[in-house]
Amino acid sequence: MPIQFQCPHCQHAMQLPDTAAGKQGKCPKCSNAVTVPAAGAAAPNNPHDEEFWSELDEKKEDAPVQEDAHAPVKRTDAQILKKMLGKAEEAKVVKRIGMPWERPKEGGMFDRYWDTAIGVMNHSTDTFNEMKLGGGIGSPMKFLIVGVLLGSLIGAVYGLVGNVVRIVGDADLSSEVDEDAEGEEAEAAPKSTGIVVTPAMAIYMVVAFFATFIGGAIGGVVHTFLQAAGLQVTLPMVGVKDANFETNFRVAAFTNGSIYLCNIVPGLGGAFMLFLWFNGMIKGLESVYKVPAKTAGLAVFILFIPLVLPIVAVVGFLALTMLGYIG
Repeated sequence: MPIQFQCPHCQHAMQLPDTAAGKQGKCPKCSNAVTVPAAGAAAPNNPHDEEFWSELDEKKEDAPVQEDAHAPVKRTDAQILKKMLGKAEEAKVVKRIGMPWERPKEGGMFDRYWDTAIGVMNHSTDTFNEMKLGGGIGSPMKFLIVGVLLGSLIGAVYGLVGNVVRIVGDADLSSEVDEDAEGEEAEAAPKSTGIVVTPAMAIYMVVAFFATFIGGAIGGVVHTFLQAAGLQVTLPMVGVKDANFETNFRVAAFTNGSIYLCNIVPGLGGAFMLFLWFNGMIKGLESVYKVPAKTAGLAVFILFIPLVLPIVAVVGFLALTMLGYIG
């Protein structure tokens, strides 16, 4: 038979099963301890009843929360200010969710490559703030390979076009010489019959194409590893003590794999690549190691002298030679 009684503290009326006789619980209204009065007959000392009463207490304790769930919560000015400051600090926390390349669910391989490359070149700070600091070098290595293959292919195609233009130009020059020849010497001289591509020329163009493509791809990957290893030396020189190879490689791989797209700009592609290389490397190191831009820039400049400057000098010399300014 149910036991009906009132809370001695708040007079809240309660009705409980007779198995709760003599047990203690909390009033669902005032939360004060209440002893259930005895019923006409003694309640059986059954472990199941104890378990039931315990569960009943837990449900009763949760009841006030449910009743006040929609009631407005009053907070002091200090509590409100603390919450606002907490949200502001949370907004400053860098969430390294990974670059687009590291998020396979966001699209196909080339879409993710394009988004990452454009981000590195145009929004370096924001993009490197998303880059994961761990996870191995496999993912950035794949990105680098895609970038150097595309860039080397573009460079090889431009080189092939340049060779064809040079052959056509030489044929036109030979034709002009034939037209200017006079007298018996002109009649005796064999005249050009148009553009003639000899087997040697064809072999040269094919070899030059694949040499540019394969050599550029291999050289790009090897040079990126050298950059990551070089940063292990230059970063401690400028005061960065926690430098590690994996982080260095991730910065170098995503930077170099992105700037190879600049090969699509004939003539000025190399200059764009050099500028964007400095920008990407500095912003990347600044983000991952939390160092000032001057510190990151000094480390990259020290790296530039032995690793990149000789390449710039050789490429510049070859370009000037091909244009006729040297030799």
